[in-house]
Amino acid sequence: MHTRLWIAGLIAVTPILALSPVAFPASEEPGCVIPASESRYNQRLFGSLMRRKDTIAERMLSTYNIPRVRASEVRAVTDDLTCGRAADAYSRAFGEKSSGRKVHVLRVGDRYIVMDPDYRPDDYNRAVTFDATFGKSLAVVAE
Repeated sequence: MHTRLWIAGLIAVTPILALSPVAFPASEEPGCVIPASESRYNQRLFGSLMRRKDTIAERMLSTYNIPRVRASEVRAVTDDLTCGRAADAYSRAFGEKSSGRKVHVLRVGDRYIVMDPDYRPDDYNRAVTFDATFGKSLAVVAE
């Protein structure tokens, strides 16, 4: 009887173990995090800034050094190559060595806003704006 229960338990657990992080550990390559509520919030925030014409919106666009574009041109980036380049550029911008950094990337027109979701000192947000080359930072924002 115990053997049957043990075998039934093993059969029941097999699909869970096969799809778990134990079987498929997270990649140590730099890239994007899985889209979460923070990334959707940032996409909606920057999309709304494109529609607003007040001084606060203008100041925020200026701070992030991004042009005013259509709200539909504010998109989350999930391309592995772009995410890897963005994560490496973000680390270089702050002089950090982090080979497996995961970031949120928003494409706003021809610029990219790169944010580290794990950066949480006093609930501040830290972001860097890059152009398509990810060569040098166009704006560094800590708010």
